Amino acid sequence: MLNLIKEWVASLKHNNDEVGSNDLAVIWLHGANQSGLSFQYLRSLTCFKNELVVEYDTSHKFKDNLEMLSNDIAKVRGPYFMIGHSLGGLYALHLTKHVDVAGAVSISTPFAGSWTADWARFFVPTYQLFRDVGRRSIPIKECQSIKLTVDWTQIVSTKGNVPYHGGQNDGVCTIKSMKSRKDMELIEVPHTHFEVMCSDLVVEIILERYQKVVRSKKIGNVIQKPF
Repeated sequence: MLNLIKEWVASLKHNNDEVGSNDLAVIWLHGANQSGLSFQYLRSLTCFKNELVVEYDTSHKFKDNLEMLSNDIAKVRGPYFMIGHSLGGLYALHLTKHVDVAGAVSISTPFAGSWTADWARFFVPTYQLFRDVGRRSIPIKECQSIKLTVDWTQIVSTKGNVPYHGGQNDGVCTIKSMKSRKDMELIEVPHTHFEVMCSDLVVEIILERYQKVVRSKKIGNVIQKPF
């Protein structure tokens, strides 16, 4: 599998050179309490020539992080192809309202919120992450109201089920929450919430979806909407 992916990457690099001015800027958005280093394996095999790894602090309010991310991303010429892991996928979806997103792949993202965050708030009521990703939180409610107009693939990690997590889960997020969006292509992979970041299958999915967006010619001008 790995050799096939490497051959495919070489082929895609050639195709990307032919794309020219229509090339997409790839934006990597890490998960909660992580960093851009979490994408090290995926980035080593996708080898995008035009990419940006953005960082944010989970201890800050979701809205403040969103504004900062929007400003950082706008420094790079769009349109953009988003790749977000877990909480990063939520930011990616919100960013469709502020920057020119042409397509995306989210990985293990709980679009309907976190059951664990709801009960954990009883013990740590001031923890910002739990306030942001609870099932009735403002970011989750706003997320559910966003209507997608671009190609979006959600990778659902199905392995690693642990008890007292609100249902079948990947060790962190419930399968139900990850599969809550009906306007996304859903692809299940047999990995835990963090194993998925070292998956050759995920690399394959990302490369395929990226090329699909490039070929669709739905790449428009950069649009940044104010907060």
